[in-house]
Amino acid sequence: MTPLFTSAPTIHRARATKPLFLGLLLAGLALTSVAETSETIEFTGNAYDLDSGDLLYTEEHQLERVDGVPQQETVRYVTPEGDTLAQKDMTYWEPARPAYRLTVTDPERTETVEPEANGVRVDSVESGFLDWSDEENYVIDGGFHYFILDHFDTLLDGNSVEFQFLAPTRTRWLGLRLRPTEQANGQLILELNVRNRLLSLVISDIELTYDIDTRRLMRYAGLTNLPKPGGGNYSANIEYDYTGADQP
Repeated sequence: MTPLFTSAPTIHRARATKPLFLGLLLAGLALTSVAETSETIEFTGNAYDLDSGDLLYTEEHQLERVDGVPQQETVRYVTPEGDTLAQKDMTYWEPARPAYRLTVTDPERTETVEPEANGVRVDSVESGFLDWSDEENYVIDGGFHYFILDHFDTLLDGNSVEFQFLAPTRTRWLGLRLRPTEQANGQLILELNVRNRLLSLVISDIELTYDIDTRRLMRYAGLTNLPKPGGGNYSANIEYDYTGADQP
């Protein structure tokens, strides 16, 4: 661009501004095309008792995404009376393995999980550091949903997927298997079970229902990661509502 202004006669300068203006315009369009798109999505999940059908609590999700990729998410767990059971704050360093901090009201405790380059640091009922490798898939908490999305076509084709899931209160990896059981009415039903034969006798299977077109999680039935005041974790049938929200 510099020779255009230094060597061109004065009489041609007006003409020279036209390609300059066009270049700036094209550059502006290029910058616009790569600009990041940020959005905040809100949706809820109502958790019902598996036996009685009574409402146990509601999950209130607020998810921040950039160009469709999850960045941060806050989940509040609220009783039917409006009291807060817990709050979880997640940072998605990568979709399948987010860092998070869970603050539970009753029993009062805090759980933190911080992924690093070669593993994850856990501070929970038990604490420590767990390695991971490239030999298997490793998944943390809410990253489970994004792991499923990454393998959605494989599951649609009727194939199972295996991975290691973080059990933070035991500071260990738990081998799980995800397999499709049914496709009907535009929905894909998945069954999640423990790969270890002995553990499978005490840990019940979990059922998940996804909408095939939107790839949204519509229903989760089984053991949850939310502690109960009396000990253990809630088991629930959670129905998700995305009214007014884009696909999470």
